[in-house]
Amino acid sequence: MKYRKELVVACLIAAFAAGVAYDTQFVIELEGVRAAVGAFVVACFAAILFLATYPKHLIQPALLAAWPLHLFTIFFGGVTIYFHGREQLGTFAAYTIVAYATYLLLPLCFIADRRLFDTFAKIVAIASALLAIPSYVGAMGIDSLAGIPLRNKPTYSQFSGLIASGGIFEHAEGHALQMALGLFCCLYLFRKTRSLLYAICLVMVLAGLVVSQGRGAIFGVVIAGAYFVLPELFRRSRPLFVGSLMFFLLFPFAIWPQLAEIPGVAGYLRLERGLSGRDVAWQYAISLVEEQPMTGHGFGSSADLSEAARKHLRRGGYSGAGTTFHNTFITKAVELGVVVTSIYALLYLIPVLRICRPSRFAYEQELLRSLIVVITTASLFRDYNIGGIRSTAIMVAVFLGVANLWHLVENWESFSEKRADIEPSSDANMPVSSVVTGWD
Repeated sequence: MKYRKELVVACLIAAFAAGVAYDTQFVIELEGVRAAVGAFVVACFAAILFLATYPKHLIQPALLAAWPLHLFTIFFGGVTIYFHGREQLGTFAAYTIVAYATYLLLPLCFIADRRLFDTFAKIVAIASALLAIPSYVGAMGIDSLAGIPLRNKPTYSQFSGLIASGGIFEHAEGHALQMALGLFCCLYLFRKTRSLLYAICLVMVLAGLVVSQGRGAIFGVVIAGAYFVLPELFRRSRPLFVGSLMFFLLFPFAIWPQLAEIPGVAGYLRLERGLSGRDVAWQYAISLVEEQPMTGHGFGSSADLSEAARKHLRRGGYSGAGTTFHNTFITKAVELGVVVTSIYALLYLIPVLRICRPSRFAYEQELLRSLIVVITTASLFRDYNIGGIRSTAIMVAVFLGVANLWHLVENWESFSEKRADIEPSSDANMPVSSVVTGWD
């Protein structure tokens, strides 16, 4: 099909833009519009899957590599439909379709075509830089931009002296994850191209991350940065990588008092607020898991369950009552039980193990490793569903999915390196359309 690749890129951009819109306060208040935006995201993915080409020799190993997704789908569907009613069949179907599109089929396209992978990184990098701009406006105390409401948290200024802003996103934490993922995509592209464009984008998303004050994403960026200075063995050895990641996730809580003594750190990271009541919410969530350990309380039930304990959670400092429990895996355990949650965790763990596989594609591997660290860290403090259609959920699933198929990446060697790679400094002289699509 003529212009197949250009159409795939156009659908990728459209899906990403719609995923951003779906996560804005403006669209959330318009139920019908939000449903239409969600349907449009699904339609874009359907078009991509129709337009993309899949090498036959990659399909079977990719399907085998995605066994945790198959297993999760079976148990998710069984628990949801059998124990919680057939009225959730539509929700299950929608999440499953998007999960397969973003965790398996789209990553398979990227594994088959290195240029398409770079194109997605460009979309994330440039879009994140543009999305950072509204957060600068919000940090100045302005509550809307061109009629679009901005999500600001003025109360954070009493700690850091700066109003936290999520820009157009519903939550500052979601904005923070967008910025964190965009940050490493900008760094990846700059290292490969030395283009001024990505240097500017890098500065913009870094400023957006600072403005967001999203501690989970910032924490993940710091941990990911640590692997750039550690000996290579920590990145190549699975036991050392997993062990050091666990150490980095837990160590700050052991030195919390010492961190609070660092000038400026206590205020900016709101250390005096601890986990902002998450510990109280998690304890309550665990009690709910104990009530229904095998089947959970039903997919999407966290909002009602946390709302029922609003007064108790508010007294503990937790402001998220009526939404979820601000931990991907705890929320899953409450809603679907420990068995389904354990399988769901494999969607994160297997990519962590596979990204350690030796490869000559160092820049791509370092990008995915950094993104996995950020995604895993942020998922411990917020909820990100594989199968969701928010832009952050799309990125989480896609990057985890590419890492899950990393053992197939040597197929990139079949492409001409001169054609498949981004030429050094080429973006500086390319038209904007070529910079975005990756094809001239």
